[in-house]
Amino acid sequence: MAPHCYRHTDRETYVSCQRCGRPICPDCMRPAAVGFHCPEEGRGDSSSGGHNGGAGRPAQRDPRTVLGGRAGQARQALVTQSLIVACVVAYFLQGAPGLSSSDRYNEFTERFAMNGYQIAVDDQYYRLLTAAFLHASVLHILFNMYALFLLGFQLEALLGRVRYLALFVVGAVGGNTLSYLLGGRGTFSVGASTAIFAFFAAYYVIARRLRIDSTQILVVIGINLLITFTLSGIDKWGHLGGLAVGILVGLLYAYVPPRHARLQAGGVLGILAVLLLAALARSAALT
Repeated sequence: MAPHCYRHTDRETYVSCQRCGRPICPDCMRPAAVGFHCPEEGRGDSSSGGHNGGAGRPAQRDPRTVLGGRAGQARQALVTQSLIVACVVAYFLQGAPGLSSSDRYNEFTERFAMNGYQIAVDDQYYRLLTAAFLHASVLHILFNMYALFLLGFQLEALLGRVRYLALFVVGAVGGNTLSYLLGGRGTFSVGASTAIFAFFAAYYVIARRLRIDSTQILVVIGINLLITFTLSGIDKWGHLGGLAVGILVGLLYAYVPPRHARLQAGGVLGILAVLLLAALARSAALT
């Protein structure tokens, strides 16, 4: 059973206070030198943190986490909420498959889904990303939005908006690229799970770096991999591709200090460039 925040017992979380060990949600996270503290331990930090260098100098208003996220933005989760809204809007533009009697794959779905034939023949590489905003059924979007909400709030708080959004984009592209490389023209898939598997992997790497208990996320990854290889109709290569890219980006974020933001950005763009070059090479081989 997933842990719940000790103050907001209806919220699942995989982050714990680095001092007392109590599970905390994004609303309760207080940035510390390593990881986060709960509100009680955070108050202890502010009361014993030394002088501010001058009687009239204001305290730092928006401290950063050890991975570069801004504490003042941690509770907003603006990017996570925007991604969820985008997926829900796209789902209804698809004709709400599973909720209505419309064709499962309408014109909107056909236009933006991961379609290997259209990539190979018409160079529609945007599909490597746009497919992550589409879903095939009610359960599909509900499961993915729940995972996006749960992990997204915490990762956005840790990483900050830009790094977090980059992780989503590269995870989606990475998963769909591997699917295209191995599935070729016959590849057809939709879903945010490519990016979500990248979230799983990056969260694990970051948890290890911050010395946070990673047992829960390992269990989650194991269960999702079991589902991936047990149920039919799931893009296995998309999930594995997202997982692999999530590890790479997670290593960048966890072990390259956030003060070297350009180096982090260069690494992420390098991964994205390699993915696109691989897709181009696959298209050349197919045509």
